[in-house]
Amino acid sequence: MIKLPPIPEPTPAQREARASIEEFRKAHPTPLSPCVDQTADDIAGYYRNAEIGAVAVVRHTQGGLLRYDLATIDGKKPKSGRVYVNPGGTFYMKSGANCFHPKGQTSLVVPTPDVLAWIESHPRGSSGVTIYRSSIF
Repeated sequence: MIKLPPIPEPTPAQREARASIEEFRKAHPTPLSPCVDQTADDIAGYYRNAEIGAVAVVRHTQGGLLRYDLATIDGKKPKSGRVYVNPGGTFYMKSGANCFHPKGQTSLVVPTPDVLAWIESHPRGSSGVTIYRSSIF
């Protein structure tokens, strides 16, 4: 079993957003990605506290396909806010965005049990998965 650093407790706003997502899931049968409810605060909290060698997950959303890659943290520069992931590249700790393509379709997400289970059941990725929150969130 992979040992993950502790994830901070969700704020009231995050709990409210997650409750809204659950309602949305009940009303819409299209499956949502397992990381759709992760916020920038969740990502920053995990990657700022994770140690070198800890598990990282790189999310790819190119061409309507959702794929996650398991990686490890190779280095961190807290002053510049960067985390180095192998394989994967360089990402901003604060948002999980790729440093060289910050508006691109590759980013970091927190390796929660839901994300890790999804990786095991979809090793090559999957299409037909909603990767964006509804505008109601």
